Amino acid sequence: MERFQIKGAPTCRVVYPKGLFTKTLVKGAEDKPENYKYNAIILVPKDDADKMAQMEAAYAEAFAELQAKGFGGKTAKAINPKQNCWEDGDEYADNNKNAEAFRGYMRLKVSSRYVRPIVTDMAKRSIFNGYPISGVEAERISDEELGDGDYIFAAVSFWTYAKGKGMEGIGANIHAIKRAAAGERIGGASNDVDDYLDTEDYE
Repeated sequence: MERFQIKGAPTCRVVYPKGLFTKTLVKGAEDKPENYKYNAIILVPKDDADKMAQMEAAYAEAFAELQAKGFGGKTAKAINPKQNCWEDGDEYADNNKNAEAFRGYMRLKVSSRYVRPIVTDMAKRSIFNGYPISGVEAERISDEELGDGDYIFAAVSFWTYAKGKGMEGIGANIHAIKRAAAGERIGGASNDVDDYLDTEDYE
């Protein structure tokens, strides 16, 4: 399906950004080589009506394509949750420990098996998070890092597959991310050293 930008002000956030720079085992997947991908989770706020409309329209197209491939479910709820990239953060929080931070969001599980996604700052300089790519000129390298919970712009695309009963689903490819602003870390310990150490008397 066609790639699209999630348009509008950068209210979406990224979770587990390390997977955008080095392949990691997709959460919940069996430990097999093919399940190591570039991957992350994009949070789409439910109260951003414009973004929700964009995502729901694109997802509806993907679901129609899945049905055309023979999926018999009448709604997306019939898809095995492990095979569904678009899930309700409130429901996820209800069923998982330490997941309260996901309330109020939809969770878009994105991945790329072969191609490392483009990640830049607002000046279009490449962000590497410690995983450099050769051949990039120094002036095109950002001194920023993409952190857990940061606000982003993103380009994604849905894709569908029907490999037999129980193996029918909708996935989302991640193509590019632009870091817009720092955000509060999602569902984990603070990454601000000042929350742990007070050295003011010694500076």
